[in-house]
Amino acid sequence: METTTRPSGPVEERWAPAGSAGLVHWRGRWLLDVPGRGGARGVALGDPAVWRLLGALARRPGRTPGELRLLAQEAGVPAHAVAGCLTSLERAGLLRREAPDDPPPRDAPALHDWALANLAPPADYRNPALVDDDIALMTSYADGDPPPPALPDLSEHAPRVHLPHPVADPGGHPLRVLGGVLYLSHAVIDDAAIGPLPRSRRVPPSHGAAHPFDLSVGCRWADGSTTVHAYDPDAHALAGLADGDRPDVAGPVRRLAAAAALRPGDAVIAVHLAIRRVQWRYRTGAAYPTVFLDLGHLLEALRGAAEWHGAAVNDVPVPARGPLGGGEAGAAGPVLAARVLRTAVDEGS
Repeated sequence: METTTRPSGPVEERWAPAGSAGLVHWRGRWLLDVPGRGGARGVALGDPAVWRLLGALARRPGRTPGELRLLAQEAGVPAHAVAGCLTSLERAGLLRREAPDDPPPRDAPALHDWALANLAPPADYRNPALVDDDIALMTSYADGDPPPPALPDLSEHAPRVHLPHPVADPGGHPLRVLGGVLYLSHAVIDDAAIGPLPRSRRVPPSHGAAHPFDLSVGCRWADGSTTVHAYDPDAHALAGLADGDRPDVAGPVRRLAAAAALRPGDAVIAVHLAIRRVQWRYRTGAAYPTVFLDLGHLLEALRGAAEWHGAAVNDVPVPARGPLGGGEAGAAGPVLAARVLRTAVDEGS
């Protein structure tokens, strides 16, 4: 092994993941992508211990040879196979000697924590060790970047209209249909926090329990008035928005209500994107397709709940939108979809 020498004496070499190498899973195969070598080639790393070793090294690069050998054993590599394992990883381009004056570039994918998304097989959260590693990783994120809440940012002082439960409450409530549809498509059933990350369990499935959407509702009443509400999924209630409150919510909902030509008794439900719940947790572009998968789950649950209540549901075209990311903290995200529930509220209520 090589060492570097300075006037003060020899400096022990350190090891890190190769800055330009990344692993991707494509069509059932693991590919080692090394741009400096002009392409990708197949690799076979079936032993979970190797994945644990690479994941631990990606979280904290710059290990000494002694630390690297100990890390390999802690990951589950048998003691007699440690030397051969590390040599194989070096030859594959996944490990390299790190010269003190020549660190990998800051944008090297393997130096980012979110590169673990490309350095791990499908996660099995029945494994307590994997859960502990995941929580440790998220705790490291939270030290400098607090995670976003799992719920919409609503004023505690906004008046709440509590909605009926679709099964537990007796029938005849004037908001029975609207309450049942919102409960079965988006209400919080239980807390599902993961370490420092707020999460919730709801009826539709969601990748990583992110549920990256907030709902707002516009109701058309018998007197011809239209009111706008934000849905509070934790309290299963509508939070009223007075004129001038939350234009980021009220504006889009009123425009959708006008476009849908709501009749008395109708309600329009707008689905706002809460992208930070995905961005904070999954720091790789590979996570974004799951947002649209979750959107499909939500809309299908909404449609099924409406049919169960005997209510017609119609699609409402949403206007063109800009980039899905960014936005001000606490502001509602862009509307990705909207649905009208016919006869969702009792006209006499």
